[in-house]
Amino acid sequence: MPEYDIPAVTSLPKKSGAKKRRIVVVTNPSAGSLEYMGPLQVFDEARLFLEYSGRPDLAYNIEIVTTGKGPIYRQKGLSISAGTPYHRVRGTVDTLLFQATDEKDACLRDERFIAWVAKMSHRVRRIVSICTGSFILAEAGVLDGRRATTHWCACEDFRRRYPRVNLEPDPIFVKDGHVYTSAGATSGMDLAISLVEEDFGTEFARRVAQGLVMFLRRPGNQAQFSVQVATEVPDAEGIQEIQTYIVDNLEADLRIETLADRFNMSPRNFTRVFTRKLGVAPGRYVEQCRLERARQYLEDTDEPLSAVSERCGYATPDGLRLAFDRNLAITPRAYRRSFSSARRIHEEV
Repeated sequence: MPEYDIPAVTSLPKKSGAKKRRIVVVTNPSAGSLEYMGPLQVFDEARLFLEYSGRPDLAYNIEIVTTGKGPIYRQKGLSISAGTPYHRVRGTVDTLLFQATDEKDACLRDERFIAWVAKMSHRVRRIVSICTGSFILAEAGVLDGRRATTHWCACEDFRRRYPRVNLEPDPIFVKDGHVYTSAGATSGMDLAISLVEEDFGTEFARRVAQGLVMFLRRPGNQAQFSVQVATEVPDAEGIQEIQTYIVDNLEADLRIETLADRFNMSPRNFTRVFTRKLGVAPGRYVEQCRLERARQYLEDTDEPLSAVSERCGYATPDGLRLAFDRNLAITPRAYRRSFSSARRIHEEV
């Protein structure tokens, strides 16, 4: 076995009073495996770093329970089974984590299971869903009046079923009080890293992320997918031409009056048509496109912030910083440090 050079983390809770945290993962037959295997790997990596730091007493206690005993995953020679039913959970649970719903929504129609979810939501420190596991929490009323997210392709169905939930389709994960929801399967790993950071601090979470060769931290409200993909519609009234012009000319004057004049429309009619067809106001769309382009430059180049700002249509680096703070709750410099693939990163003043 290779010898790993793993540095100890010293900024951990003192031994007096510290205790292990119990994590219970609830699985469903026939659902995908990554929703629970990804977070499990994060928590297990945390165990490894705790051991190397001389603090195995803090490692997570992880249990797997299921809504239906037997195989919970099968794929050409690989079979994963769970033998403990959810209703046998006893004692104190720190974090209760739900994977996605099963393909036929059987767990959502199981009144006993949904009642158990509602009851447990008041007995745990944290309750978490991965991907469409948010449907389970919503069905149990846990998300009523709360902010939440789910996989982008299930958002419309979610809205129809659960109008009392404040659904946010863009973030990769959302925290509202002690309730955490995440988007697709891999975002569950980002959320798990965030939970580790809550428990053991930023330095420790950074080590765990490095061990898994993951991004240090994706902002929780980073968009699930491209704004151009999200707003792509069949061409109507020249909308695609307008979209193309905006994306190709982000450094230009893209005020509503200028765009309306270019496409021979009044500002009022331009705004009305654009918003009706794309579901987003022109100004907001321009900002999203500029922000996405800026993210690409920060990830793929080592150009200074002043150059990135100019290329993306921001008059000054301050404009770029404000846009990042408003939309991603992170600075451009911090974003670059988390996501840059450039070989060198200049330190901007």
